[in-house]
Amino acid sequence: MITWLQQYLKTDNTKLIYILSLILGSNIIDFSAGWFNAKFNPKVEFSSSKAIMGIARKLFLFMLLIYSIPLALIIPEPLGISALYVLYLGYLASELNSVMNHFKLAKDDKSVDPFINFFKSLFKDNKDVNSND
Repeated sequence: MITWLQQYLKTDNTKLIYILSLILGSNIIDFSAGWFNAKFNPKVEFSSSKAIMGIARKLFLFMLLIYSIPLALIIPEPLGISALYVLYLGYLASELNSVMNHFKLAKDDKSVDPFINFFKSLFKDNKDVNSND
């Protein structure tokens, strides 16, 4: 698998596609975690219009990332591609931070208690369940 993934790190073209794939994957995880939190957290009011706006926002930002490729080619050789890497890696870091916020691994103002409790209950000992018998 490592050899297969290394083929994507040979040229700038494939590296940028690789980073865009990571961004898209983190977008999907971020949106799914946010939707799950909003749907099942009584402290957060679920709104389908906000969910649609979230999808539209992520789609628009992803389109801007794609659009920045031809713009980067206008800038002189080493600077344009370097700026594209900075943009992509910065956006990926922002998305990963947002994902960590949903799982309370980073500090944020989002309330995700039921979301965290759900995952804690998955790893809880069965002793509590069996002790009531």
